Amino acid sequence: PAGTALAKPLHLEFRDIGDTPFATYPRVLVVVEDGASASIIETRDGPDGVAYQTDGLIEFEIGDGAKVEHVAMNAAGNQALVLATVAAHLGRDARFATLTMTTGAAVSRQQLFLTFHGENAEAQVRGATMLRGQQHCDSTLVINHAAPHCLSREIFKTVLDGESRGVFQGKIVVAPGAQKTDGKMAAHTLLLSETAEANAKPELEIFADDVVCGHGATAGALDENLKFYLMARGITEKESEALLIESFVAEGIEL
Repeated sequence: PAGTALAKPLHLEFRDIGDTPFATYPRVLVVVEDGASASIIETRDGPDGVAYQTDGLIEFEIGDGAKVEHVAMNAAGNQALVLATVAAHLGRDARFATLTMTTGAAVSRQQLFLTFHGENAEAQVRGATMLRGQQHCDSTLVINHAAPHCLSREIFKTVLDGESRGVFQGKIVVAPGAQKTDGKMAAHTLLLSETAEANAKPELEIFADDVVCGHGATAGALDENLKFYLMARGITEKESEALLIESFVAEGIEL
């Protein structure tokens, strides 16, 4: 209700159970009225060795001056197909921060559709994906600035090993009249294997003339100079690589 602040995070736990192929379709609607605040934790896991599918949707209706923090963890089984969708509608002066972490599933697509309906709202959208073997993860988002004086920040970090594949496609849309929009988007990938593959397609669609918007994407291997620096101080090669990977991912998980 309006003006309410949850004392503790609300944990939504989606646990898929079964030993034969199956499919689940959960949907959650979270309404945070004017001036209220809440933290939502969403976790998803399931059995290994079972080719199951889960297609989940969580919707946020965030009122004027309301604040929401959302963290989602995808640790689905190693043969799972996961489609996870977040939809958010922000009112005036609303604040929304969301983080999606993916380590599980054979194939996953995490997608977010966010719309600013009121002025002076802010959104922080972050992602951290760590894949190995032949895993595939697709991160897709559309940020719709339909109101003026709003700010959005999107940053996604992906670590790929083996023959895994990471895909990022993000779009910032600035509607006519949405002046003073401030939107920035970045996708960075760390390749630990020569057979891993990264694809990125950041986009801007701007229909207003007084905005600050930008996007960027990078992909590369571990910095050998930094690795040598750590090893020269007595840190093993494996530990040095782990520290560099942790440092790379950290920016993507700090809400």
